[in-house]
Amino acid sequence: MATTARVLVADVPEMDEKIRECLPGHELTFVRTMQQAISALRHDGYQLVVISLDFDESRMFELLQHVRALPKYKEVPVVCVHDQIHNLGDAVVKNIDVAVKALGGLALLNLADGAIEYRRDCSFLDHVAIESGTSVRPS
Repeated sequence: MATTARVLVADVPEMDEKIRECLPGHELTFVRTMQQAISALRHDGYQLVVISLDFDESRMFELLQHVRALPKYKEVPVVCVHDQIHNLGDAVVKNIDVAVKALGGLALLNLADGAIEYRRDCSFLDHVAIESGTSVRPS
């Protein structure tokens, strides 16, 4: 039997299908605003947090910092994602990835249609969810 994780997904509706494809069988809770995310984090114990670059008008870093400031989420993995609709240059993406890691995130994954690393990044996201699902749930 596969391990499932409770995953908070802070993204824009356009990313939902990609997230569902990458995280089949996991318990996904989607939020669209910072207020919804803060409320969800307060009331439920998630084992993984996924944040889109475009979340709530580009508040990905703000939410990442908030998650890391919560004691019960200190060890919960946070993965940031984007779908390259912005046509970001490689240097910009690398700098965003460095910032994500500096703030305590695991990685910035590219879930863009046709991205060379899409399957690898999608598999990585599912692997993190499976691993986090085997850990003790935050209380």
